[in-house]
Amino acid sequence: MKNAIRLLWLMGAVSGVLQPVYAQIATPLEVPDLVFWVDAEDVNGDNTEPANGATVSTWVDKSGDGNDLTLEGGTVTYSATGFDGINPGMEFPPDARMAGPNPFAGNFQNEMTVFFVNANNSLTRNFAVSLNGLNTSSNISDGRFSFHAPWITNTVFFDAGACCGTTRLQGAFPNALTETTLYTGLNDQPGNRQLLRLDGQAFQADTTGHNANVSRGVHVGSISSNRPFDGRFAEILVYDRGLTLAEVQDVECFLLLKWKLASAPTGCAIDIDAAKTVEVFDETGDDLFSVPGSDVLYTIEVMHKSGPAVDSGSIFLVDSLPPETVFFNGDADGAGPETTAIIVSTDAALLVFDPLSDIGYSDSAAEPVAMADCTYTPVIGYDPDVRHICIQPSGTFSSDLVDRSLLVSFRVRIR
Repeated sequence: MKNAIRLLWLMGAVSGVLQPVYAQIATPLEVPDLVFWVDAEDVNGDNTEPANGATVSTWVDKSGDGNDLTLEGGTVTYSATGFDGINPGMEFPPDARMAGPNPFAGNFQNEMTVFFVNANNSLTRNFAVSLNGLNTSSNISDGRFSFHAPWITNTVFFDAGACCGTTRLQGAFPNALTETTLYTGLNDQPGNRQLLRLDGQAFQADTTGHNANVSRGVHVGSISSNRPFDGRFAEILVYDRGLTLAEVQDVECFLLLKWKLASAPTGCAIDIDAAKTVEVFDETGDDLFSVPGSDVLYTIEVMHKSGPAVDSGSIFLVDSLPPETVFFNGDADGAGPETTAIIVSTDAALLVFDPLSDIGYSDSAAEPVAMADCTYTPVIGYDPDVRHICIQPSGTFSSDLVDRSLLVSFRVRIR
């Protein structure tokens, strides 16, 4: 028992800016039956982006079903900071539109759930997102499946298969015109459910569902010169199922964390865990123990368990060394393959780690709160003045369908 308590004490404390709350989905693919997914953070579907201001002719579907959007009119451009001056967006001027094939198995679909994030430049008579092409008809057998987001009257309309009676949900748009907004539309005829939600909150609902014509495919942007859309899109998702409320909220949480953090509800958080382990550094195989005079190897594992990708510089971790240890600024694994004092590995393909810029040290008694506090330069060998090791990777830290991790190891001596 004494050894266990001492071991935990010797491990010190690992702290981080991001604290886990509870697990969320890491990707919309975790919710079954996703048939269409375009994302302004991954326009090309291969973790590459167009140049800022470049014209985009294809917006790749990430669902795996190949339902790409292609340019059908006007010019759609990529803006690296189109949303709130921070996040990327696809800019649609009033004459621009993109279209893709019908993502469903047949020409009619009686249950589906649609999510999209957009923002407007001006109020227009728009059919911003449609699942039946350019169709604006009110015919129940071959009518519109569309969103006015919002209409010229500053009213949001969701028409699931026709217009404009029991098929329609509507309400006054509660946000500022140019505000980033998450729309959720659900049509479920078998379940007698129809929902319209804004920013992850209940907005309008009824107990009807409809069999909608979707034969003309997905359409985004302007329908015609007198039905323009003027704004930008961030992400669009379509499921060929009426999701449960819990599933809807999971997807909304994922999208709000990416695009509108201030509207993410309590408990909706990116789940990043940091754990630390210790083992005796026994280079000669002499069965050494963790006693004064011995070296131990610390390993910090940072796991992105769920939630959207974490952008460059968003994670700042500090490992505060116990006073009974001395940092070793040398070859941490001795005769092993590494040659540096800090050993780093990761299975997050887009995470970039540069020891020269992403690792820092502090000799202060106070715990650092930013990389700017970590400017101490250790001496070669054992340096008792190193009290904190600072870690701030760059690049994108995603979790995808499996947990992604960053491993950081270093050596200390027990006094």
